Amino acid sequence: MLKGTIKPVDKFSQEEIASMYSLMAQFYDNTDEDVFRRDFYDKDYCLVLQDENAVIVGFTTQKVIAVDVEGRTVHGVFSGDTIIHKDHWGETELFRVWARFWFDYAEKYDEFYWFLICKGYKTYRILPVFWEHFYPDYRRETPSYEKKIIDAYASALYPDEYNPESGVIEYKSQKDRLKSGVSDIGEHEMKNKDIAFFCNANPGHTVGNDIACLARINRTYMKKRTERLLFG
Repeated sequence: MLKGTIKPVDKFSQEEIASMYSLMAQFYDNTDEDVFRRDFYDKDYCLVLQDENAVIVGFTTQKVIAVDVEGRTVHGVFSGDTIIHKDHWGETELFRVWARFWFDYAEKYDEFYWFLICKGYKTYRILPVFWEHFYPDYRRETPSYEKKIIDAYASALYPDEYNPESGVIEYKSQKDRLKSGVSDIGEHEMKNKDIAFFCNANPGHTVGNDIACLARINRTYMKKRTERLLFG
């Protein structure tokens, strides 16, 4: 049985961080441990997923950020490096712990968003599985206000590489990317409209480019069955 725990990044041991990097390197090409550690300490929190033997089998790093949009300060959380060992794909513990922490955290704000970047279709598919409204989405055009939030978040984090026209972070240097065979997209996957949209919107995902995505952290924006699953 998996157990998820979230805590500040400065509460992790060097051994735990090394285990997380090792897990990342199993499934991504072009990883660099120094870059990984630098990015890790640039975040505020990390959620780790451990199996019954206390082995780390998944994690996601988190950074609280705020940007100016139309003269107002908009708050949110940015998800950085994220991986779950393929033996545990489909399990919900990581997202359940993530949701309970951040939905509670969001209550102190009038509006609070999840800023997510996706280089893999499995990450992007979290959005249509759990949210009624998220962006970008083939079902509807991204409203002007939400597009400005996406642009503000992505430009703040990737000022030299974010393309606001495409909504994609187009990296100028070699970037980590999923290993071949980990999460390949074939004819079967392309029958799913969300996956097809992801591929068309982010054609450079195979070289590690990320599409910038947004979802409001508020239960009214979630699918009802998801709300019951995560919160009871």
